[in-house]
Amino acid sequence: PGIYDHRPYLDSYGIPKNLNDRTALDIGAASGFFSFELERRGADVTATELPVWEAHDFGPLYEPDMTPDKAQQYLHDPFLFAHRALKSKVKRKIINIYDISPETVGVFDLVFCGSVLLHLTDPVKALWRIQSVTKEVAIIATVIHPVEADEPLALFLGQQHGDVWWFPNRAAFEAMIKAAGFQGWEWFSEFRADLRNGQPGPYHALIRAWNTPERPALLDHT
Repeated sequence: PGIYDHRPYLDSYGIPKNLNDRTALDIGAASGFFSFELERRGADVTATELPVWEAHDFGPLYEPDMTPDKAQQYLHDPFLFAHRALKSKVKRKIINIYDISPETVGVFDLVFCGSVLLHLTDPVKALWRIQSVTKEVAIIATVIHPVEADEPLALFLGQQHGDVWWFPNRAAFEAMIKAAGFQGWEWFSEFRADLRNGQPGPYHALIRAWNTPERPALLDHT
């Protein structure tokens, strides 16, 4: 069933309704909810995932709550099951986000990255890679820290469990997008994504960034 049910929050992700004849990349697809949603909207989708559970940016303090076999099953089997059940044509690329480039995966009209940056020791480097494969629009969602400040600040959490690293504030998230080299961007939404069991979840923000001189017309069809 999954830890999250994304359906109640889908409108908060700012995905264009019509993606016919568009290419899309879903980075860190997990069980594939957004990959299959992009496909449902007409896109030719490629989904990326890590080869093994241990390839995450885990620090020395990380304590696994699954055996290696169970972790590997959790990483891959839900996506593969849904892919078969939906008779999906989504292509899957096994690759680390830091290795994504035009040479390794190609360039896509739309790039989607949801709730990945917080699990990375180097989210800025990851954003460089995202920018490099974005032809028009990148949709990037991450957990943010609600502190109001004009300065770009980020809460460091790596000393806690070794699997979550940075919660930027609004100013830092926007500064990271700028540092990645995008030509323009807009804030689309902020929302709390509660867990499937009703437990309060983390506070997310979503930015839509683009690599074109003007705001892409693709974003007018949200």
